[in-house]
Amino acid sequence: MKIHFAQFDPRPQGAEANNAIFSLGPVIGIEVTISALADRCVVNIDHHGFNHTSETPSACERAPGQFDYLPEGETLVFATVRPDADSVTAMAYFLNLVENRQSNRDLIKQIGRFDRLGPSAGKPSAVVTAIARKACDFKLPLKERVQWVADLLVGADKSDEIATLNAARDSELEAARKASELSLRADDRIACVVSTHRFATNLGYESAAVVVAMNPYMLVDSKDPAKGTYRKFTVCRYDSHVPCDLPAALVELQELEPGWGGRGDIFGSPQGVSSILPFEKVVEVVSRHLK
Repeated sequence: MKIHFAQFDPRPQGAEANNAIFSLGPVIGIEVTISALADRCVVNIDHHGFNHTSETPSACERAPGQFDYLPEGETLVFATVRPDADSVTAMAYFLNLVENRQSNRDLIKQIGRFDRLGPSAGKPSAVVTAIARKACDFKLPLKERVQWVADLLVGADKSDEIATLNAARDSELEAARKASELSLRADDRIACVVSTHRFATNLGYESAAVVVAMNPYMLVDSKDPAKGTYRKFTVCRYDSHVPCDLPAALVELQELEPGWGGRGDIFGSPQGVSSILPFEKVVEVVSRHLK
């Protein structure tokens, strides 16, 4: 059996690349949150549906019970919209299933719990943190990331790399703390972060499941700093189970300032031009849509 791992492009311009993925063979979706793509999958293993909650088993937790066997003699494609610890671990489980290797179910449950509960679950273990960091390393081909997690699930000794991945994460978070101002609002349900660091939202998630971040010096063009900076807001929630109506908050902010945009669990102020809205106003709008 041939297995392919792929990432869908949710943008309109990604249609051709997505069609190419479907042309490879039957597609098993892993957390495909775009309905037009999910509908084309043979099955979509997701836990972000309308009736799902944070107690709904995550994709990697559901993977072991999804199939008694995988059909032989076919080419199967496992595809996701966003590779993360949960989706990549689910793919890794299926890779081990095909190769007749037994995955560590306890570790899978740890990863699933981390994915579902986020900050409320407390600090994840070093192994889970390493998987999360590795899964999101877009410098590596998706196939390599899946293989790395698959090997870890069957007991491969990756202690040195796990330590390195955790040290790198801790270092970046410490740098983010030094470059940031963090406060809590709305009965500590919103983390407000003023920062120039790319880990601003990660830092916020350590304290709350909803984050309003503002970068006062966002580069207009990261490849050419000479083009200057602008004031940029990012509003996000840990996942779709967090009780905050972000789409409604986005609509209200768009009425106050045209150009705000985004989708799902994250959106932001206009690209390339400084937002005119006060920080407190953005927080006020988001606070109104907490549930």
